[in-house]
Amino acid sequence: MRLDADGALVETADDCGRLHLETALEGDRLRTVLATTGTGKVGDDGAVWLDLGVLRSRARMVATAPDWDERWSRMVDYAGRKGWLSPDGHAVQVHVERPGAG
Repeated sequence: MRLDADGALVETADDCGRLHLETALEGDRLRTVLATTGTGKVGDDGAVWLDLGVLRSRARMVATAPDWDERWSRMVDYAGRKGWLSPDGHAVQVHVERPGAG
């Protein structure tokens, strides 16, 4: 998912094997945009959590793979096994990639 001040966009919906947040936003600005777009939040420990319902609905709109629903389910199951789901199962912890970094 890519996030900027204008909102959130899922660019590679069919790739359910790599989930991350690409953004140049940091600190309070990141917190604000995540909250106002409804896409997630920054936890007390600084981890970024994306709302699975919002992520799924945005991804599903642009997904083209005929087995996308199964891919999505496998991704969420994998995240659960790795401990990356919130206790209520409504959010997934993701790493943040900064544009131009690397």
